[in-house]
Amino acid sequence: MSTDSTQPHTPSHEVAVRPLPSAANQWKRAALMARMAPAFRETVSDDSEDEVDTKKQIKYGSGFQAAKAIIHEYCDYTTIHGIRYLGEKKRPWLERLFWISVLVLSVFTCVKLTLNIWDKWNNNPVIVSFAEKSTPVWQIPFPSVTVCPETKTRRGIFNFTDSYHQLRDFGNNVSGILELTDKQKGLYGAVAQVCEPHLHDVNIGNKTRRGMEIIDALTEVSPHFDDTYLNCKWRNSPIKCNEIFHKFVTEDGVCYSFNSLSPAEIFRAEGIIPDFIFREENRLSMDWNVEDGYSASADTSPYPNRVLGPGSRAGLYLFMGGAEIDFDDLCRGPVQGFKILLHTPGDVAQVSKQYFRIPFDQEVLISIRPKIITTSDGLKHYEPNRRQCYFQKERELRYFNIYSQSNCELECLANFTLSKCGCVKFSMPRNVNMPVCGDASLKCYNQAEDELLLREFTQGLENSGENSRGETECNCLPSCTSIAYEAEISQADFDYKTVINRDTPEGKEEHAKRQGMKMSRVSIFFKEAQFLTSRRSELYGTTDFLANCGGLLGLFMGVSMLSIVELIYFCTVRLISNLRMRRKTRKELLKAVNKDA
Repeated sequence: MSTDSTQPHTPSHEVAVRPLPSAANQWKRAALMARMAPAFRETVSDDSEDEVDTKKQIKYGSGFQAAKAIIHEYCDYTTIHGIRYLGEKKRPWLERLFWISVLVLSVFTCVKLTLNIWDKWNNNPVIVSFAEKSTPVWQIPFPSVTVCPETKTRRGIFNFTDSYHQLRDFGNNVSGILELTDKQKGLYGAVAQVCEPHLHDVNIGNKTRRGMEIIDALTEVSPHFDDTYLNCKWRNSPIKCNEIFHKFVTEDGVCYSFNSLSPAEIFRAEGIIPDFIFREENRLSMDWNVEDGYSASADTSPYPNRVLGPGSRAGLYLFMGGAEIDFDDLCRGPVQGFKILLHTPGDVAQVSKQYFRIPFDQEVLISIRPKIITTSDGLKHYEPNRRQCYFQKERELRYFNIYSQSNCELECLANFTLSKCGCVKFSMPRNVNMPVCGDASLKCYNQAEDELLLREFTQGLENSGENSRGETECNCLPSCTSIAYEAEISQADFDYKTVINRDTPEGKEEHAKRQGMKMSRVSIFFKEAQFLTSRRSELYGTTDFLANCGGLLGLFMGVSMLSIVELIYFCTVRLISNLRMRRKTRKELLKAVNKDA
């Protein structure tokens, strides 16, 4: 002992102590263990012998023994099924091998099924189903009704057929054929833009032209409004047609629309140009928007208009006519009458894409069945490509205030046409600085539309997923709240002349006034008082995903949320506590050894 005292002392903050002879060190450790054993037995008197041995190894054993003892301790106390059999010290190896196999199989099956749930949650998060209750028709607006006559010119003002043949003959140097005047060329170039594309083989004029010139020319030669829209009724009340129908420019020329929002609401400030402003009405849709519908304060005659029930008496009635002398079989083909398009009030009418044909001498009944798709608020935090739709504030268009798939596609077509041809069609959205295509660019913008369709198809096909639409340059997804008006049409022969009483002076005057005219009668109304609404909602929400994963973990492994907390506890709090206890015990041991020394 005296020889040990001559060695230099280790500083108090160092872990190492002065070396002792091996036999003496073991004897002192045994003596210290013997002195501390009674106190230790008192603290663990309620534990089994295995538990006492585990705690001894944690406190006094080497690092490897302590780590092994901590693992044994976790296996003894964990609530995960099967783990405790792996940690029992006296368990035969055959049984341990059995439980290892069972545990590995359970983990594999659980992980595989959990990945299947993850795939459904990640790739198929949305389901479209019927809403919980039906929707009455007075909760949605009556559709905007855009009417475009097939007769584009009054032949007494401008004869398109004669002008077309005169241009061709003059270009082929046929003798006796005079050249069109500048006035006739201007009218021909404007009318040619709304005629069939195969007539664009005769090019005159310039590549660009003022849009207002084209619209004014089309208005000048088109049939008069009062000669076309003869009688109107709204909700079974007679009303002047010019009070409810307003002039709109479409790719089909000058048309008239009922129940459409004003251009000031449809277009942004950049897209409001004099070419599109034809109405002085400043009425705004204060009580309605696409996503929320009508407000609770809206009365029975809001704007846009709505009906109070189904049936023809609650809808729109039109009595229209056309003079036979103005019929032109070349410009629009050998079909006369009207095109009617039903669309949402906030959409710009694109008559060439979807319309109903209203022939002359026919009575047509159009019964509407609305098709509405809404989206639950639970999908707002999803990316648009996952839910396959846009909310109004997610996608801002350059020229339109209201987002819809139709408006987005029209704006994309305008941008593509501008890049392809250096100009846009007179009916496309634009700003005041954007050039409008003239007579020499008719082929170009028709080809641009075909090229855009092909490009969108190719990109969508390349980027499409299993259950999602492929992203394209336009990327015009549907609106998350959309209204479509599907229609059922029935028609019958209608001879207006047979109902005129020619025996009265009024009847004779009416008959003389309508001489040489053909008539059509149209009724548009909702078919049923209520309809079913479709709704996008979460197929697998976060709660559903966690519940399914928790069910699989509980079924195959007996794992719960507390089991995960327990694992974290053993890896952090319990581990730190054991390390502190072990450090404290080693310090006491060192003090005792130093004291005995």
